[in-house]
Amino acid sequence: MAYPISAEEKAMFERFSLLLDKNRLIALSKKTSEYLALQNQINPHFLYNTLEGIRAEAVISGVDTIAEMTEALATYFRYTISQVDNLVTLEEELANVENYYYIQKFRFGDRLDLMIRYDCEDEYSVLQCQIPKLTLQPIVENSIYHGLEQKMEKGHLDIKITATDQHLIIMVSDDGVGMEKEQVKKMNEVLRSLRLEEMQTESSRGGIAVRNVNNRIKLLFGEEYGISIYSQSGAGTDVEITLPPNYDSGSYASEKVGGCNAEKQENIHFKP
Repeated sequence: MAYPISAEEKAMFERFSLLLDKNRLIALSKKTSEYLALQNQINPHFLYNTLEGIRAEAVISGVDTIAEMTEALATYFRYTISQVDNLVTLEEELANVENYYYIQKFRFGDRLDLMIRYDCEDEYSVLQCQIPKLTLQPIVENSIYHGLEQKMEKGHLDIKITATDQHLIIMVSDDGVGMEKEQVKKMNEVLRSLRLEEMQTESSRGGIAVRNVNNRIKLLFGEEYGISIYSQSGAGTDVEITLPPNYDSGSYASEKVGGCNAEKQENIHFKP
């Protein structure tokens, strides 16, 4: 038998419902603020490094070279500020990486090489996957400055993209100086869970950029996604980025990509 609800009980339930909605909105607002704060930490670091490269080129090179570097830098920042959405396509992210690599070629010349490979059946669909903006460039930058810069020989960067029904996996590999086993273990322990307080601590291998990307991925998609690091001293480093196969803008895949077994290779070409 149902009993009538008194005015006091009805008011109590309304206050309780309002409190739940308020707490939910507060949590959502906090999550959004944390995401934006983490994303914004990347840009000043890259701006400083690039402007320093332009300054050095101004001393030793001609106006044409400086103009090309400046144009590449403008393209990069146009990309970072032109879209307010949290997510961009993988194709757009890769184009941004190519532009960043073009900038670095002014400094490293023939000492730096980049290859992008696809290990999937439907390359076009995979390129339309939605991922957080500035996911790849900070990882590539970390590989160059902390892995390849210390090498005397030519350095190679390899980006391998694999797609399955459950995951989009991007492996960024370098053949740089690598890391000691204990350092890799410590970094992976930090990366396993979302720890915003770790963003305040700089590591000796530029780990703040890796943690930044890892935290943004976890904030958007959940704890099961993020970054894992594999490295050996003197043999290079692999940074594995695991994401959901996110084909619709902001939602998980509505159509599946077939099992990936046909590997394709693409050499990167840049303007002269």
